[in-house]
Amino acid sequence: MNNKKTIALVTMLLLSGCASTNDANDSGLLGVKSPGSGVIKPTNATEASMLIAQSQASGNADSMIYAYRQALEFHQFNKADVYFNIARLEQQRDNNSQAEAAYRQAMASDLKRPELKEALALLLVDMKRHQEAETLLQEVVAADQSRLKASTGEAGACVTDNESPWRSYNGLGLLADIMEQGEQARQYYQCALNIQPGLAMLHTNLGFSYYLEGEYPQAERALTRAVNQDPQYRRAWSNLGLLYYRWGRKSEALAALRKNGSQAEALNDLAISP
Repeated sequence: MNNKKTIALVTMLLLSGCASTNDANDSGLLGVKSPGSGVIKPTNATEASMLIAQSQASGNADSMIYAYRQALEFHQFNKADVYFNIARLEQQRDNNSQAEAAYRQAMASDLKRPELKEALALLLVDMKRHQEAETLLQEVVAADQSRLKASTGEAGACVTDNESPWRSYNGLGLLADIMEQGEQARQYYQCALNIQPGLAMLHTNLGFSYYLEGEYPQAERALTRAVNQDPQYRRAWSNLGLLYYRWGRKSEALAALRKNGSQAEALNDLAISP
């Protein structure tokens, strides 16, 4: 893959952490620091529920993970849900190994919930474990096609309804673009758009896929739909500006990039001295 595609694909990543915490700082499968000596270990499900509510009100990730771990001691809680919540918190903190472990525990607790497999797969995309991610995403999509009693013959072909896994289709599109399989990627994005036609992120990914293949008119149409769907979506404006610049439409490129900042910032994005 050439440098332009490698750099550009970074902007298409599906997942991003909300904080940076080194995995090495935590010990054990789901290790977290104690939330403090003032916290009483719950002795029943009611107290565990209160502890979860208090931790959520505090917004402290360590406290929330501690509370969820205590809830695992009581059969009244759905273990798959608890592990899922732990996994999402760990993922937000960029503790990917702990998040993966928790997602796998959630899946082991309930094998019939595709959203658990999908969440793990998207984490693996973020961890650049592409082959594992693709296998899981294909399984999610295949299960949905089976639910809808649809054929799964052609790659990228899909029958969908409003319950279909658009995130899985979008993830498969991203992976196909990484593998420079642009036509297949766009089929997957179209499947996702069948489910979520108003989502600017999906139009942006579709437009960027066209851009990578040098199909600028199609890219412009998709990216324009994205900014029309969500005028505040910065990545769509950035990609539209990049497209116009590569297309030789410099004034339109600057106009698009100015949606994200000043004239000087726009010029800097294009590596042009003001």
